[in-house]
Amino acid sequence: MKSVLSALPTHYDPDEDSTLFSWAVEPEHGRLSVVSAPGAGGILVVRISGDIDVTTLHTFGNHLDEAISERLPFVLDLTDVQFFCASALPVLGTMAARARRLTVPWAVTGNNALRRPLTAMKMAAQIPFCADLEDAFLLVAQGIHQGGRSA
Repeated sequence: MKSVLSALPTHYDPDEDSTLFSWAVEPEHGRLSVVSAPGAGGILVVRISGDIDVTTLHTFGNHLDEAISERLPFVLDLTDVQFFCASALPVLGTMAARARRLTVPWAVTGNNALRRPLTAMKMAAQIPFCADLEDAFLLVAQGIHQGGRSA
């Protein structure tokens, strides 16, 4: 039986690559890549690309948990996510509740792969979704000024 997980060998140059984590499964399953880097105003940017489905859901949740645990304002950039399964919405909902409890300002941006399930499940009110990265930064900066934690 083939292992579902497989490491992809890559050349690592810290000056060129800021990827903190890359995980891949066999070609018939999804691929998930996570890059975390400081952004404007000390706001952390967590960029996720690939597919968020049942094969990558656990890893997706773990990275969101790590982002919240830092207790820094952050933007979750899902613009390069090609598929976002409805099973991932409760993960975002849990993260939103935890961010509120910890007073961590955050926002998420993405394409129709995220916008459609958020709208269909009527979760737009609890998830701070922005159409683009610039609006997400503005929303998080506003949250910092309104009493959220700053970097």
